[in-house]
Amino acid sequence: MSERVSVIVIGGSHAGPAISQKLVRQTPRAAITLINPSDEYYFNNAAPRFLVKPESLPPSKYLYPIPEAFREYPAGAFTFSVSVFLSADSISTIAASFVFDYLVIASGSTTPATLGQAGVRLPFKATAFEDTRKAIYRGHETLKTAKRIVIGGAGPLGVELAGNWRKLQDRRRLRWCLGQVCCWRGPPSLFREQLYRLYGGRIRGVRSPNQTWKVKLSTGQICTADAYIATTGTIPNNQFIPKSCLNPQGWVNVDERLRVVEDSVSRTETYAVGDITCHPYRLLSRVSLQGETVASNIATAIERRARVATYSVEVQKKMMVVPVGQSTGTGHLGGWTLFGCLVWFFKGKDLFDSRGTEVLARPDAVILLDSVSVLI
Repeated sequence: MSERVSVIVIGGSHAGPAISQKLVRQTPRAAITLINPSDEYYFNNAAPRFLVKPESLPPSKYLYPIPEAFREYPAGAFTFSVSVFLSADSISTIAASFVFDYLVIASGSTTPATLGQAGVRLPFKATAFEDTRKAIYRGHETLKTAKRIVIGGAGPLGVELAGNWRKLQDRRRLRWCLGQVCCWRGPPSLFREQLYRLYGGRIRGVRSPNQTWKVKLSTGQICTADAYIATTGTIPNNQFIPKSCLNPQGWVNVDERLRVVEDSVSRTETYAVGDITCHPYRLLSRVSLQGETVASNIATAIERRARVATYSVEVQKKMMVVPVGQSTGTGHLGGWTLFGCLVWFFKGKDLFDSRGTEVLARPDAVILLDSVSVLI
């Protein structure tokens, strides 16, 4: 066999393992090193449910060892490394730390709640600064003791999170309000219970004096709670990426081949895939096609083939499926609003809790995608 070509993939969430799996199958000459802060893959599809109801899902259904998914491949084809890039002034700085022929940035995004910004800390996404298991346990303890909870945001995550309290027996400790104007057709009717108190308006300020959260709305109302959960916004994991590769919002600029664009020039050896790219609609359903594009282009370059793959956001329809509890839900596919029974059948009944291993090992597996991947 010819000398192997080194490919570094940064990020072990959805996109990193996906591109690694696709590439190792397309060319035997690739020597892939996957770099991630943890050796566990966090299948966060069901996070809004098991964070609220710890007994609903064991950790073995949402935390999977990444190296196990690559055991079938020959020696030298795949290596896993637990490491974190803290900063970089240029791609050359990364090259000085790891020798590579190709670099794929798949570091993804995080959320304000995961970082503990402007609210309690809940790991809706994997964390780079602490053990995910400990973060999940801490979230369970926080929600277990809270008697009044405010959810900031009525996007997919906020709606799904609130809906998981509908069937709890101990409703005396739960008083909910949604801090932003609800953007979904349907959910308000799903929350017409004494358990919930719905507020319109935007959140203008949050503070936590003496362990009590006070949330000020644009209407002038102030909500007092034991826990405030922020469910709006995504934050790029870009601390190690040179600013010359980022757009004003902090996402990585890419061209139609998903090559990283640095100072308006496409880098032939550097790609980006998944949430970290500048493409909108950060949905898990986008990862497979993006990963296929990057894997194909790298394999083409390695094998010296002529085929070039391009990626277009418009190729995939915008889709969102949001369970509300375990019996109904809402969502949309293109311009269609989904019936609650369909949401339950396709996602709400089990949240694909048996598909984590399949998604990790077979990124082409077709699943309906989660509300955690994009927060409105």
